[in-house]
Amino acid sequence: MTSDAERSEAVVEDYKKHKLASSALRRIHEIIHGFERDRAADVQMARIGVLIIVAILGVAACFFLGVDSQRLS
Repeated sequence: MTSDAERSEAVVEDYKKHKLASSALRRIHEIIHGFERDRAADVQMARIGVLIIVAILGVAACFFLGVDSQRLS
């Protein structure tokens, strides 16, 4: 009977370890998925930033190249 009790305890301990491992793995996958979402958002924000900078440079170039040179006389 002792051997059955020891076996039952071993089965329960293995089950607990398995549940803990699967829970940890699920949490790791959630964290990785969160990093991937953040990375996608960062890429989108970077594209928007580059477009804004290019637009500002374009407006500045048009302004400086389109203005007639003025002399102080």
